[in-house]
Amino acid sequence: MNREQFFNWLEQIYATREMEIDCARLQALLPAYVDFEIAGGDLGEAHLASVRAHLAQCSACHDEYEGLLTVARLEAQGRLPQAEESLAQFEEKTESTPEGVPVH
Repeated sequence: MNREQFFNWLEQIYATREMEIDCARLQALLPAYVDFEIAGGDLGEAHLASVRAHLAQCSACHDEYEGLLTVARLEAQGRLPQAEESLAQFEEKTESTPEGVPVH
């Protein structure tokens, strides 16, 4: 462990709270959290603090949040492609990509 990793680890420890939520609980709350964020609603700081703390500390859950937020914003703007359109684009990309080459 290098010095930067060690200090990051210490920051994570000091950022812990008495009442934290785990990844499974966050995953259950995430759709409602994103919906309220998109709608500009207010759940109250007490409810949001534990979600925000977890997202700040867990990169996997933060990535899930970012993806869900992106989809929710596209849907709110009416720019979310239909499932059939997305599937067709995916199939087109996979058919034109040589086997063994990752699709980005």
